[in-house]
Parts: sequence; C-alpha cells; structure tokens
Amino acid sequence: ILRPSNSPWSSPVLLKRKPDGTYRFLVDFRRLNSITKKDSYPQPSAEELLHRLAGHQYFTKLDLKSGYFQIPIHKSDIPKTAIITQDGLYEFTVLAQGLMNAPPTFQRVMNELLANGRWDYVVVYLDDIVIFSKTIEEHKQHVADVISTLHKANLQVSLAKCSIAVKKIEFLSHFVTSDKLEPSLDKIKAIVNIAPPKTLSQANKFIGKIGYYRKFIPDFAKIAAPIHKVTNKTRTKRNEFRWEQQQQDAFDKFKSILTSAPLFLDFPNRSVPFILSTDASDLRIADVLKQDTTDGLRICYCKSRLLNDI
Repeated sequence: ILRPSNSPWSSPVLLKRKPDGTYRFLVDFRRLNSITKKDSYPQPSAEELLHRLAGHQYFTKLDLKSGYFQIPIHKSDIPKTAIITQDGLYEFTVLAQGLMNAPPTFQRVMNELLANGRWDYVVVYLDDIVIFSKTIEEHKQHVADVISTLHKANLQVSLAKCSIAVKKIEFLSHFVTSDKLEPSLDKIKAIVNIAPPKTLSQANKFIGKIGYYRKFIPDFAKIAAPIHKVTNKTRTKRNEFRWEQQQQDAFDKFKSILTSAPLFLDFPNRSVPFILSTDASDLRIADVLKQDTTDGLRICYCKSRLLNDI
C-alpha cells in the first residue's frame, strides 16, 4: 500500500477520531487535487440502481475488501501521492482515498470488469456489488459468474460484509425487497438524533440528509420551504443565520414523519394502471405516483420542488 519515497511531492496526513474511540488515517490531498485534471466518468444514479432490483426475489451483496487498495496506481503517478509524516516520506502504490479521481477511476474499473452482467443481473456502486435474480437456480449461476470474474481479476471480498441469497438487502442506505423500497433504519435514527441547527452548515447538513429520502415524503418541498428560506438567504452572509419558530416547526414535522408515518414505496407494477396526482402553486409543484391495486392504493414515488423567483 505504502512504500518509502523520495518524491518532490508531499501531502499532509491527519488522524480523525471515530465514534468508537479509534482513529481514521486521512490524507489532505487538496493541493494535489487542485492541479489534477478531472476525470468526468459518471457515477451511477442511486435511483436507477435501486429500481433495477425491483421484481427480483434473491439478492447477494458483495463488499470488496479495502476496495481502493486493490487498484494499482500507474507507475508515473505514484510519486504524486507522497505523504509526509514525522517518520519520513511515503507514497501510495495503490488508489488512495481523498484523490479526486479515485471514485470515477474505481467505478470505471468495476463497470468494465462486470460489463457482461451489469444491469442484467448485477449492479455496482463503487465497492458495493449487488447480484439479483428471480429464481434460486439463476441466482447460484449469477453469483458464481461474478465471483469467478472477481477471482480472475485478483479482487477480494470482505466476507463479514457480504449478504448471500437473501430476500431483503440493504443497499445505498435503503432496504430493498422484490416489491418495496424502505429507508435504512440506522440512517433514519441518525437524522432523528440531529439537534436543532445553530449554524448554516448544520442546517444544510440536516436538509441534505432528510432530502435523500424526499421521495418517501409527499410535498417535501412545502415542508422544507421555511428551512430553505434561511439557508438560501444566508448562503453568503453566514452571520445573519437565524433559526426561528417556523424553521423549528418544519424541523419537528420532518422528525414526526420519520418516526410515525409508514415510510416505504411500492415498486411499480407495469400491468396495473398508474395514477398521477399533481398540485401546484406560485411557490412550488408536487406530484405523487400511485397505483390502484387489488390490495388498495399503493404509492410508488413522491416528487416536489420549490419554484425560483423570476
């Protein structure tokens, strides 16, 4: 992973304390990143990946063991990754976290490696690989094909983080079954435990975390409007940030929804007609996609947004 270096380059290191009391080793590559030519290879859409799993009965999730560290760096680029420590200068021989082009590089490698089955029976988001099938017989073959491909590429998986042939899987902070999508309970608990914001960055952090699950919340934009009102207004004047009662009411309402409302979406059944309910005003637009099934009305997706002033 690291080797002694005599490179003219160097980036500082730091240790970040983790919740369990141990420390995470980090490298500040900001100076290197600022002069790096950007790799624009796209990351896959989380929504596309999640909905591709719909209608399948068996899932296997493979997590690559220290995935970045299994990807070698081109020989000519190794000196650029050098880090300075009290014990000397070292350089990475493998892909290091913090490099701006590490995610697109890793995604490209995985997409090309699993190209034959990608979207047909396997999806990849960085080092998370999900294999999906409609029957157990198909699933055995699909898993064998993926494992064989990884083995030929000398890529190792972390067995402790793998889920094999299950009917409900956690992926991209969601729980997925053949017909439903739910938010991860751990992520919901983390949002509920957030204290009322006292700064602009804290308010943006909250709205970002709750916004990841906006598809589960009808008229999300209307509820969030008071919070956006202060975050947008104070974006360039942080000292003018004010968290008042209307923002607190929206904050509390979101938490109430997360802890009391049934939070799940049904994957669309294309043999059943769709119902699209819409609403609009001068300030926002919203819609809810539903289906009237034999089991009652099912919600497939919620979408809303605020309108900009002209």
